[in-house]
Amino acid sequence: MVKKTVLITGATDGIGRALAEIYGTRGDRLVLVGRRGIGVLEGGLFTADTYCRADLSQADCAERVCEFLKIQKIEAVDLAIQNAGVGYYGSVAGQAAESIREVVAVNVLAPVRLVYALAEQVKQANGKHVFIGSMAHAFPCPDYAVYAASKEALNALGRNLRIEGDLNVQVIHPGATRTGMHRKIGLAPEQAEGFSPVDRVADQIVRAMDGRRLVVTVGLANAWGRFLGRFFDGLVDALMRRGAR
Repeated sequence: MVKKTVLITGATDGIGRALAEIYGTRGDRLVLVGRRGIGVLEGGLFTADTYCRADLSQADCAERVCEFLKIQKIEAVDLAIQNAGVGYYGSVAGQAAESIREVVAVNVLAPVRLVYALAEQVKQANGKHVFIGSMAHAFPCPDYAVYAASKEALNALGRNLRIEGDLNVQVIHPGATRTGMHRKIGLAPEQAEGFSPVDRVADQIVRAMDGRRLVVTVGLANAWGRFLGRFFDGLVDALMRRGAR
């Protein structure tokens, strides 16, 4: 099997880390992007040759990633996986303005910046940009409004880039996954008990990336939910409002 160069944002935890472990096992060259210092990261994945520290909420995030690629003499990227994401649990009125700015910056602006910055490297490898979205973009998600809106923006970005830029862009929508993000945003542990295990979701995402479908929803139940949310939105919204009473 030909080894690939795989760039993953949000690689220090959750789905990103699980993806890094899969591609690392395959022997692919890893470029792992995260905001934490390398000294606090455990395991052999994160080294000076594989780990790029960059805060995706900041405007210079793409420049930091490109500088790392330059130092490592990486001219071609086969998979640029935009996985990093942040969220907030609670009403929009209760969300701090700074939190809203961070969600938009990490979930929307960073992918735009990185697609632009990595265009030549991905083209050089005849590679693919991959956005890890969420079925939240197509289904009502009370108390996740800004997060859901950011994922809808990501879905629209992928669709339009395929047309206007003639880029190979794939969008993959997993459902609720058991990761550290839910703890960080204040979700109680029992509220995440029914979420899918992160390793299983990562395996499904890798299979989707190995395929050629442009938009993939991970899991049959999630696919049905996304279908209903997109094409029967009025009915779904009415049912959700009734359930919230």
